[in-house]
Amino acid sequence: MNILHLATTYPLFPGDSNAVFVENLAEALAARGHGVHVLLPWHPELQLDREDRRAQLYSFRYAPFKRWHPWGYAQALTADKALRWDAYVAAPLAAMASAWAVRRMLRTTPIDIVNTHWILPNGPIATLALAGKTCPNVISCHGSGVFLAERHGWARAAARWTLNRSAKVTACSQDLARRADSLGPGHGVEWIPYGVDTDTFGPLATHDLQVTRRKISDQHGLDPGGQWILAVGRLVHKKGFDRLVAALAMVRQTAPSAELLIVGDGPLEGPLRQQARDAGVGEETHFLGALSHELLPDYYATADLVAVPSVHGPAGNVDGLPNTFLEGLASGTAVVASRVAGMLDVAGDGSTALLVPEGDAEALATALVELLLDDERRQRLGDAARQLAMSRLSWDQAAAHFESVYAEALEE
Repeated sequence: MNILHLATTYPLFPGDSNAVFVENLAEALAARGHGVHVLLPWHPELQLDREDRRAQLYSFRYAPFKRWHPWGYAQALTADKALRWDAYVAAPLAAMASAWAVRRMLRTTPIDIVNTHWILPNGPIATLALAGKTCPNVISCHGSGVFLAERHGWARAAARWTLNRSAKVTACSQDLARRADSLGPGHGVEWIPYGVDTDTFGPLATHDLQVTRRKISDQHGLDPGGQWILAVGRLVHKKGFDRLVAALAMVRQTAPSAELLIVGDGPLEGPLRQQARDAGVGEETHFLGALSHELLPDYYATADLVAVPSVHGPAGNVDGLPNTFLEGLASGTAVVASRVAGMLDVAGDGSTALLVPEGDAEALATALVELLLDDERRQRLGDAARQLAMSRLSWDQAAAHFESVYAEALEE
């Protein structure tokens, strides 16, 4: 079948980490023989022609000035708390341009089904664009759209209107599925967890591990003999990195060689650096900046632990199912994560990951110390996580699940 994906966020270029799950789904569907088309807002760094990708990318412009394009690519929310003022201003222009681009795609390309990512803002846009068409619309919820609908009456009304007119609805966690279902007619939301590339993310052989670890330590000024705790993500409230920095100060009282490696950038970098200095772990907390997604497998594989301390942000925003959690599992590195959202659905506490109460820095520190001091248990947990990822969390399995949802929508 020919599938049109409408998204506001996507990797801007090979190696970019922006919404890599949308790209992975598109590529997995294309690998299964479908024609996959992805429609995106214009961005100055967006590369449309990618030789190593099967999905076809298209973009639309919505603003008269190149430098003013605040729509999509994680630009609209300020530290994931509230919409930026210029995103509000751009919204009517972007909505009209997006709807027109969808209509144009339907005229020029034989599209069988539309998969709209993020119920807000894209859901209402796609619904309007498909008015009078027989092409069904599948809405995929990823977190922020549902969060906006829960916060604002106008957004809730728009989400409900969209859900009433959608063919099918999916969500990446059971918590998100329940929340999305409460916004609409209550006809049920299909839970489809993200996948992970188990060929790209995986353990390294002993010699390669030593060489790679030495290379990373030289590059960033790390102690190659230290115990590395890796955290990956945007530096925003819902990632819970402030709890992780607080936990590190407690961890080092028992595991003095522990170091924290934070990969990512964002508006909270300054406050987090200051927090680390104030807690006495400024030199042991390393901010590595945003790295190419293609480099991340080496960091996961050489870390002693992966920490995913996600929380509900000040405004209530929370991750659906963090990519870093799945990538940590696939890498065979033991993962310590918050007992929140999609992580509860995927991993078994104590068997494939250690899950701790959300926002509890002391519990997080206790779990990290337990694994840092027990090499055998840490290895056992990492091996079990790797097996889980390989057996149940491939992108081909996720794509097959989406396939079945599309087929049901077309049949209905």
